[in-house]
Amino acid sequence: MRKASFIGLLAAMLCAAAPLAAQAAQGGTEIPLSGHINAAMAGRVHAALGNGKPHVIRITSSGGEDAPALAIAADIARSRSSLVVDGICAGPCATYLFIAATRRSVQPGGLVIFTASATSRLAMVPLQRRGEISRSYADTAQQEARLLREARVSAAMLLEPQLGLEPKCWSLTSRDNMGKAYINYQARAVGWTPSRAYMARAGLKIAGYWPEAEPQFQAALQKALPGGARGGIVYSTAKAPAAETTLLDRLQHIAECDSGFRKR
Repeated sequence: MRKASFIGLLAAMLCAAAPLAAQAAQGGTEIPLSGHINAAMAGRVHAALGNGKPHVIRITSSGGEDAPALAIAADIARSRSSLVVDGICAGPCATYLFIAATRRSVQPGGLVIFTASATSRLAMVPLQRRGEISRSYADTAQQEARLLREARVSAAMLLEPQLGLEPKCWSLTSRDNMGKAYINYQARAVGWTPSRAYMARAGLKIAGYWPEAEPQFQAALQKALPGGARGGIVYSTAKAPAAETTLLDRLQHIAECDSGFRKR
């Protein structure tokens, strides 16, 4: 699947990218991870968690690639490892790694920022247009559903973040070398963070810090991203997820972008 545009946006927002690191501390159980989530990171995590014992993953990441992040999430879930957010955990870090962890905690001032999923992107596109889309979206959506089901987390976590970005429209104008479309979208924001109460009702228990109100969120955001966020990151005060059917209906009513090209 093509990397979603938010990955590049969030990565660009960081003042300085931390070097990639994925190594188990000698004689310890902590595995520090930082930077863009990619195949190399997934390989290191897989090796570190190969003994099947629980570890503590300490992470700061502005995003990355879906497939490696899902592979890391599977290893975290299989080993029943914990995740500590030390800074920022955005995009696939939030959608996959944070959800997969048996225990989740956030260091003071840290932020977990959700974005679009393959499931929510597919939901915007009418069934009659799905044949144009790269098969990787459906494959990823299946893995997303399985991850949430096994973690006993509400399916809303794959849908509501997309709506929280306030999408204006979607498009299938960019294609891979096989002629299959990528699902792009235009939105007001690039990230979405719900309240602690929302997370709890969605099935995600969190220890440590979490912004309890807009002022706290803005202070943490300024600390994490002092250069600001292109397009903005939204803090939601909602106390509980909306019904899955309601979210799907809202996503299905988002219009296709007027690209100037004749619709197929």
